[in-house]
Amino acid sequence: MNIAVVGAGNIGGRLARVWAAKGHRILVGTRNPAEEKIVALMRTSPERITAHSPREAAQHAEAILISVPASAAFNAVQELGDIKGRIIIDAMNAVFRKPEPYTRTSEAIVAASGNDHIVKCFNWIGAENIENPMYGNVAADMILCGNYAADKSVTQRLAEECGFVVYDIGGMDKEQLIENAAALWSSLAYGTGLGRGIAFKVLRR
Repeated sequence: MNIAVVGAGNIGGRLARVWAAKGHRILVGTRNPAEEKIVALMRTSPERITAHSPREAAQHAEAILISVPASAAFNAVQELGDIKGRIIIDAMNAVFRKPEPYTRTSEAIVAASGNDHIVKCFNWIGAENIENPMYGNVAADMILCGNYAADKSVTQRLAEECGFVVYDIGGMDKEQLIENAAALWSSLAYGTGLGRGIAFKVLRR
């Protein structure tokens, strides 16, 4: 699968490495392909991770991961050109910084692209969990939401390839719940001093 990664930082860079290792082709969308972190990322899988302009990366991708600061969401998506109907995986976090004048990053994505094929995922737990979701022999959980079943199915498979147990909690009307989970994770990690090596698990009887 061809996956564009726009924002190759803590979350985007880790997902790029994991997905490349699973056999996907990763097209990193960047204005500066010579940036040290981009070059270092490509070195981890030279045959599967390549750098392109944001527009070029998006045009050749079946799914597009957006993982930039929430405040940059509108401009980042606008740079991608016509992406109507593409799967957009929204890994942005609007807990502390909003994508003004919008409240949610999904709203900024729709405004910038006219595309509502959005799945919210990967934004609510520490980025370190992406490359190592295992706590002993227990896999951390990942929650997602989106309006289209086919989009969520693809994103769920990608999350499972990272090693997560995945829960689909419904449509984009549940986006705020995922943002609330991100706020809770942050409060536990920093407010209580537990640190970033934490994740959530659903327990069932």
